[in-house]
Amino acid sequence: MSLFPRLFGLFASLAIPLATSSSAREVTPRIPTYLGNFQRNYYGNQAPEKLRTVWRTPLGSGKTFFKNRIHLMTGSGWTGQPLLFHEDGQLVILQTSLDHQLRKIDAATGTVIWTSKLGDSIKGTPTYFDRGHGDEATRRILITGSRHGFGIDLRRDPAWSLRGISFDDGREFWRHDTVLTDSNSRDCDASAIVIGKRAAIPLENGDFLLFSPDPSRSRPHGIWKIPRIDHKSRLYHKNDLPLYGSELSCESSPTLIDSIAYVPAGCGRLYAKSTKTRFTHWTLDIGGDLESTMPLTRDRCLLIGIEKQFIPGPGGVMKIDPSRKGRDAIRWFLPWPDSKFYDWEGGIVGSVTCNDAYGKDSPGQGRLGCAVSVDGRLRVFDHTRLSEKHHPGPRLDLDLPQPLVLDEVQLPDGTISTPIFVKDRILIGYDSGADLYHVNSEGKLSLVDRIRGKMFDSTPIVWDRRAYFPSRDGFLYCLE
Repeated sequence: MSLFPRLFGLFASLAIPLATSSSAREVTPRIPTYLGNFQRNYYGNQAPEKLRTVWRTPLGSGKTFFKNRIHLMTGSGWTGQPLLFHEDGQLVILQTSLDHQLRKIDAATGTVIWTSKLGDSIKGTPTYFDRGHGDEATRRILITGSRHGFGIDLRRDPAWSLRGISFDDGREFWRHDTVLTDSNSRDCDASAIVIGKRAAIPLENGDFLLFSPDPSRSRPHGIWKIPRIDHKSRLYHKNDLPLYGSELSCESSPTLIDSIAYVPAGCGRLYAKSTKTRFTHWTLDIGGDLESTMPLTRDRCLLIGIEKQFIPGPGGVMKIDPSRKGRDAIRWFLPWPDSKFYDWEGGIVGSVTCNDAYGKDSPGQGRLGCAVSVDGRLRVFDHTRLSEKHHPGPRLDLDLPQPLVLDEVQLPDGTISTPIFVKDRILIGYDSGADLYHVNSEGKLSLVDRIRGKMFDSTPIVWDRRAYFPSRDGFLYCLE
């Protein structure tokens, strides 16, 4: 390892606490992981009526290396969703940024409580882990991914792209090296799931880790500490390489059903991985590039978005019943028309969301889903009802029914952001603004409010009629 990355990593790991306390704290998670829970179907309790700025907090800019050159990136990007907690009666936010920093923020005022600097731009969303007992100073951990590490030799140096950070004061507890594989990436964009004392996460090198996030179980490794790895398996096959080449990044977050982690992989395959053993229960070959995180519906199915890449057919949304095997697991497929947007050719890059967690008081009695394609076409559909239409699927080799689409709107610009569906409200960002929609009892959309002139790639949250929405313009916004 060269001297520069080693010294850079040492200083990058330093936390800068602005207000800390060593006394025991009462912490109640409200949104402790990406899309709210490990079923990825909760986005906050109540949406705002308007999108007026209450406060905004700077998120800075940072350098990162991709596509053979250095880029300066500002604010928060995909997926970048805030986390939310009540701590001793105070509502606090945890927010990642492309400036390499994780921030703890007072949700009432936007005041930064502490910052912790990682080694590169942070695109994803952390996951909160609470050991529940013992040493108060090491009890609460944020499992946080980042890009591979600015200034390192990607083929030779360690890529410390997964770290354990203190929830209380931002100190680093441990770090994990995402090793070089057939994949062209050593980043970590996914958000972990927690099962008892273990956590599980897919890395962009194609590894699926079962590990202990508990700092007391970590061990020294040079000047760092590394977490205890219980098991590591691979989320691609060698026979995927002729089609996918090195485009094997696992960027989506797993969905937990009982003790099984359902993991969409970059090779177009969905894996059902045990979190208790080393077994893979089943796989489903879907095709395309699977970057979307899957919400669990009330009928215990999964909604997955498919990007248009590596497939002859279109991208779109697929409903999957994990109690079935093979093609029988596919309930339906909803295609989106191909459309060029930056490097994408169509389909879904953000995630599908649904209102199932909000019960029968929601439109469609809590069985509606929504998704937006990269060209900005937002659709609302009833995931339990079929239309009369059929489609041959992403690979044009099946005869699949389509769900009933209730409404669609064209956003002013394209997007890779994820819409959140909270009761009868949908909030969605795009490259030139953000929209708040009302969904009536028939699933029809009406625009409530709109922001223009800001780029929103990240996924927002809502709480008590406020929205917390990070932007690529360099700020986290509180809106109501």
